[in-house]
Amino acid sequence: MRGGYDNWLIAVLGFVNRLISGFPIGPTLTRVGIVGFSSTAWLEFAFDAYNNPRDMRGAVNRIDIRGGETNIARVN
Repeated sequence: MRGGYDNWLIAVLGFVNRLISGFPIGPTLTRVGIVGFSSTAWLEFAFDAYNNPRDMRGAVNRIDIRGGETNIARVN
């Protein structure tokens, strides 16, 4: 679904990649998991899925937009 979201790779995934590049990634170092959310939430990958920055960046770059609605400011 990336076609209509030209800034997805640069703005969102670029931000995530820059963020994780600032940490030492490894089994006994920093662990990262990513949860996507919109109308619902889902696990993109768990804390133990990647043990090195290169593989993690590859996984981040494969994350796609799923659509839906997000209103993180809403108060129930």
